[in-house]
Amino acid sequence: MADPLFSPGEATDLTYINLQGGTCVAARDFAEHLWTTYHKFADPHFLTEIRHNFHARLWEMYLTCSLLESAATRGYRVSCPKPGPDILLEIESQRIWVEAIIATAGAAGQPDSVIEPNPDGSGKIPEEKLILRYSTAIRDKYLKYQKYLDGGVVKEADAFVVAINGAALPYKWAWAEKDAPRFLKALYPIGQYRVLLDRRTGKIVAEDNEPRFRILKANQAEVPTQTFLDERSSAISAVLCSYADVGSYSRPLGVDFELAHNPKGRCPIPHRVIPAHRSWVADLTGEEGQLFSRTG
Repeated sequence: MADPLFSPGEATDLTYINLQGGTCVAARDFAEHLWTTYHKFADPHFLTEIRHNFHARLWEMYLTCSLLESAATRGYRVSCPKPGPDILLEIESQRIWVEAIIATAGAAGQPDSVIEPNPDGSGKIPEEKLILRYSTAIRDKYLKYQKYLDGGVVKEADAFVVAINGAALPYKWAWAEKDAPRFLKALYPIGQYRVLLDRRTGKIVAEDNEPRFRILKANQAEVPTQTFLDERSSAISAVLCSYADVGSYSRPLGVDFELAHNPKGRCPIPHRVIPAHRSWVADLTGEEGQLFSRTG
C-alpha cells in the first residue's frame, strides 16, 4: 500500500498546501487517484519533492498515467527507469523516451518574464515572450538529452519526445481559434495570425500567418523560432504540449494533448503511437512547405 500523496508535514508549494488542508476536494481526490497508479513508477524522492514543486511533479505523474491508459490499445509498454528521462515507451524494437517539463513565466522582475494579465483583462498579450517560454523549455530539455546521450543512458537510435505543460503560463488560452498554438510557433517560423480582406466587398479572401524566423529578447539577443527546421535539433523526434493541471479531472486523461512531429527528426515515431487530440505534421517537399494537423 502506497503512502498517501497528501500528508501532514512541511510544504512550501501553495497548491500542495491548499490541497493538503482540504481545499478543493475534487482536485485533491483526482491527484490521489493518479497516485494510486503512478506510485509504482515514482522515484524515491517524489513524495518529498511534490511538496515544494507541485505542478512539475503532478505533470510528470499525469503524463505517465495518460500514457499508461493508452498502452494496451496502442501497443507499447511503459516504464520509468532511473537514471534517464522521465518515461520510456517500448513498441516492438523501438524505444521512445519522453521527458516532462513545465513552461514557466520566468523569474519575477526579469525583462523577458511574462507578468500576469491585468485583472480587467486589458493590456496587450505578450505573444513573443510566451513563445520564448516554450523555446526555453525545449532548449533546456535538449541540453539534458545530450547529457543522457553522453552518459550512455539514451542511444542515438532512440526516439526522444519533449512533453511541455503550459498550464502555469498566463494568457494560456488567449489566441484566435484558427491561429496555431504557441508551442508550435517555437518550432516553426509562424508569426502573427492575419486575415486578408477584399476592400471592395469586405469579405475574407485569405487567412494565414506572417513568417517569423526569430524573436528578439530584451537584451537584443536573437532566438530562432525554427527548431524543427534546424538539423541540429534532429535528436528531438516530437514535442507534446498540454495545459492539464490538478483541475483537469476530465476523462480520458490527455484529452487536450497536441503532438508536433519533427520532419527532420532522425528517429521519427509512428503516428498514433502517442495519444494526442491533434497531431501536427509538416511537409517540407515544396518550396515553402506546409503544416498539417490531424485530429484523433
